[in-house]
Amino acid sequence: MLGQFLDRTISRIVSVTAAVAILGSAAWFVWAFMSERAVTEWLDARAAEGWLVNHEDLSVTGYPFDFRTKLVAVELGDPATNVVWTLPELTLEQQAFRPDHVRAIWPEAQSLSSPVERLTIEAASMTSVLDLQPGSRFALDVSDTVLANVMVTSDAGWRMALPEGQLSMIRQEGQDARYDVDFTARDLAPPVPTRRQLDPGGILPETIETLAYSAAMEFDRPWDLRAIEDRRPQITALDLREMNAVWGGLILRAAGELTVDAAGLPEGVLSVRAENWREMVAMAVRADLLPEQMRGTIEGLLGVVAGLSGDPEVIDAELTFSDGRTFLGPLPVGPAPRLTLR
Repeated sequence: MLGQFLDRTISRIVSVTAAVAILGSAAWFVWAFMSERAVTEWLDARAAEGWLVNHEDLSVTGYPFDFRTKLVAVELGDPATNVVWTLPELTLEQQAFRPDHVRAIWPEAQSLSSPVERLTIEAASMTSVLDLQPGSRFALDVSDTVLANVMVTSDAGWRMALPEGQLSMIRQEGQDARYDVDFTARDLAPPVPTRRQLDPGGILPETIETLAYSAAMEFDRPWDLRAIEDRRPQITALDLREMNAVWGGLILRAAGELTVDAAGLPEGVLSVRAENWREMVAMAVRADLLPEQMRGTIEGLLGVVAGLSGDPEVIDAELTFSDGRTFLGPLPVGPAPRLTLR
């Protein structure tokens, strides 16, 4: 009796296991087919809108626990911006039990071409982890991109290096289009021609030691597929927790809150601290950001502001944006910038 019972139990376990395996396999192949078709239909839709769309191969592998979607020899060109994105391959990895969690593995080299120049982007490592909302045109919940040993080379004759960087974007709980955005970069090497123009005496280090940005940013709509298909979401509010740049003895920090209108003009106040600001003005003149004939006037005005802080080499003041104009402390310094994403 015991032997018969064990035989029947084992038989049932084998049958159930076989049924689960068959159903699991069927589900994997159905999802793989749907994934491949979704990518194909999206590319076909872009081509129908006049985009440049080329790719040599599209496949989904990873059975039985993963979905690995791989595009080979991809070329996408947006007619609205005339920017063409070219990459030898792009791999998107998903776990079978969490298809909304995507890991994008970028190639070692890719390029962006515009009517102005062609940029070649090389990286020892570039990966992005995304949490998406499949039912909302893949609206973004979380994005985290880690960069290592990135080199950007332009056919205009310059290159820029970034040994280490990270960019994250996390949708705030209960919000549709408000995100916590953080970016850090270490030892950024600006293009040599730019560095020589800004610092002809070679006083500053070859690399910008620190760039850090942390803010809550609100947009006019969520970041989803429409950001590629139609237009980029535009900033409507900015709560800047920290902006910090350190380049040798030049230190610039800012924090504050802004609202942004439909034309991209900010309203609000940022607290700004600039150390060794006179050299910053000189760099702006050398970069043609300020006309030479205005240098004396600008330095005189900023000297007044610095005097209010008690240290003539440090500006510690409020940067105010109002009615399309910018004020540093009580002094008008020019038109307000337009905060638009293209």
